[in-house]
Amino acid sequence: MVVTYLIGADTRAPLIAVHATCRAGNAWAELSLTQAAQLVERLRGLLDQAAGEAGGDDD
Repeated sequence: MVVTYLIGADTRAPLIAVHATCRAGNAWAELSLTQAAQLVERLRGLLDQAAGEAGGDDD
């Protein structure tokens, strides 16, 4: 399970908080908008790779 939310303040740059839970445990991070965009791209690549290995075109 992954939960994300926006942390914002009027005087500071906004951050994206990411909380992830899996069989290995729990983790969290506060990411800049640039880092969050990079994470999205990496996850999109993993999804594309997994779909290709499964032989399906499901979105």
